[in-house]
Amino acid sequence: MASKAVLRIAGSFGSGRGRESDYTVHLSVDGGHESRCSLGSIDFDRGFDTVFDRDADEGIRRDAGEVLCRALLGGGLAAQWDRLRGGATRQDPVRVVLDVEPSELRGLPWELMWQHGWWLWNRPELLIRRGTARTVEAGPKELGPLRVLVVIGTPAHDQEFLAEQELAAMSGALESAPARVHLEVLDDPASAAALSDAIDRLRPHILHFIAHGMPRPGIGGPELVFTPTSGEPWSLTADDVPALANHQPRLVVLNACRSAADPADWVGGVARAFLDAGAGAVMSMQADIESDAAVVFSDTFYARLAESSPVDMCVAAARAALARMPVRTGVWALPVLLTCCEPDAVLPVAFRPAADVLRDILRSRPYAELRRFVGRSEERRQAWWAVDAPHASPAAMDRSVLVISGHSQTGHHRTGKTWLAHWCLLTWFLRGHHIVSVDLAGRSGPAGGRPGGGVRNKDWLTVLRMIRDQATSPDQLCPIPRDAFAKFNAELNQLVLGSARTAPNEHRPEVDEGRGFNDEAARADERKAGIFSAFLDTLSAAAGAQRLVLALDHTECIMPDSLAGELYEGLIQPVAYGKPPAVRLVIVAREENVSPALRESDAHMIGRVQVGDFRTSELIRLARAYSSRLGYVPDEKVLNFLQSYQETAGEFFAVDLFHTLTPHVPQWLEAANALGVRR
Repeated sequence: MASKAVLRIAGSFGSGRGRESDYTVHLSVDGGHESRCSLGSIDFDRGFDTVFDRDADEGIRRDAGEVLCRALLGGGLAAQWDRLRGGATRQDPVRVVLDVEPSELRGLPWELMWQHGWWLWNRPELLIRRGTARTVEAGPKELGPLRVLVVIGTPAHDQEFLAEQELAAMSGALESAPARVHLEVLDDPASAAALSDAIDRLRPHILHFIAHGMPRPGIGGPELVFTPTSGEPWSLTADDVPALANHQPRLVVLNACRSAADPADWVGGVARAFLDAGAGAVMSMQADIESDAAVVFSDTFYARLAESSPVDMCVAAARAALARMPVRTGVWALPVLLTCCEPDAVLPVAFRPAADVLRDILRSRPYAELRRFVGRSEERRQAWWAVDAPHASPAAMDRSVLVISGHSQTGHHRTGKTWLAHWCLLTWFLRGHHIVSVDLAGRSGPAGGRPGGGVRNKDWLTVLRMIRDQATSPDQLCPIPRDAFAKFNAELNQLVLGSARTAPNEHRPEVDEGRGFNDEAARADERKAGIFSAFLDTLSAAAGAQRLVLALDHTECIMPDSLAGELYEGLIQPVAYGKPPAVRLVIVAREENVSPALRESDAHMIGRVQVGDFRTSELIRLARAYSSRLGYVPDEKVLNFLQSYQETAGEFFAVDLFHTLTPHVPQWLEAANALGVRR
């Protein structure tokens, strides 16, 4: 079990700066007795602020790290520290909280400490974070997905600023496990108000900045600089943070140059302001970080975060990855983690199913293929929240019926509506709901209501039978027991006839006799209503205490009269108005097929999300994300090929373009084959 050590430097700034009598070091382990001694002498004129300069060599950094380590741990605490470190292992690390109270000491590069021939904080058994000895209690766990907002402060065409590569690395690390993370991007916001609106709209758990950081002109102090494509540049300072938004993210990542740097208080500034405003942790940089290193950091940090590792372990893994970069610049020591709560409580996000259940799901169709589902962040949020909003918001009111429709601007058949529906279904499943997915594009079984059981032109009764048969299939994530439909079958057998029949066999569950509906018999409308009532009662009973989400894909295969008539009146409309209250219905179809069936009088009760083709301006970003999901970083040849395609394409491109191009891009083909992806 990991131990927690608190190293606290206390004292006040005096005329004898750096004297042993000025500051004291306090060490406590797991809340036990606190030992103390004087801080050793530190030569403040040795140039600690230059150790990360590009022309500084390893020797300079080692010397600085040795001075800091000797001052902090070389006095009366040395023996206790050596015992503590000697018992630390990779499996049972020591978690160290460095609490530097005097502001004049916070700017020292404590992450560079060097002891016994090793960089102290680049060891897997020692996990350092900065913060306070007292920690804030974590709030209650919230059901996932983890919501991430990435804010890019400079236009995408800034080639020196590798924002697109960093974004692709994050996407590959976080979104390869579908539905566990919802990631949105805010490109070069025009103002602080635009940033504020985006934060309050998504209410992210993680707020990640890819921006330039620099000292404020004239008065010092750090600021994040934004250069929108249109409009004037603007900056975000520490003074702006408290009133930035109503929502406070749990983790803020400032992957920017000198985001932690302030001449008076380096590890204060913007980073400290976010922590004081309510963040559980802030990850920032204490000096300039090159763009390629920022990409490596984000790739590794978020890959570990996607595995549900605590943030201090994520930072440790990122440090190790940075240390493996070929050029020795000390970049691994740039990340500074500030916390006000325990590292494993920073992101209190949970999922209902067990981890092994989720792994099995992600290996099976159709959910395994969702790793290639790129883009659509706004549509994902709208669809997910329409049925099951994660928090109270006027813009995210729950609807009992959601229509996901597709319309291609280029006349293509596919628009990605089925992928969107599957992503939402998996999301709702991870949030603890009972989900049922029905594909109406297949042939109906022998009990179908129309002769031949064709693929298209299914009537209302055929649809109900297909829902029943597929809902009870073992291929479902949440199959409904077959005998749950016994009462419905009994009612169905009687009501389709319109005449008296023999009593059901009490010694076996009732099965559907497969008869078509007799429209010529008396009380046809009343009998249809009875069939739908029995069907809804069955769904309600199957839901129990859970919410049951029923998705009907390819509803264009239903006869238009049946969709607008019996199915609308007997299924869609009752569910839309909360009858039964625990059932939700998702209708997936082409826009031109589904819209005529929906009634304007019920529009306020039905959620609508429409998807179409991708804009060509998004091609390179989406291609990078697609490559990252396959575990591949596109080389210059691939990017040039895609750039040429982008320049000759129209305003939109079809959503299956990457699927179509995969056999023609050797790197994609090889990666897809390695993953067993269908093409």
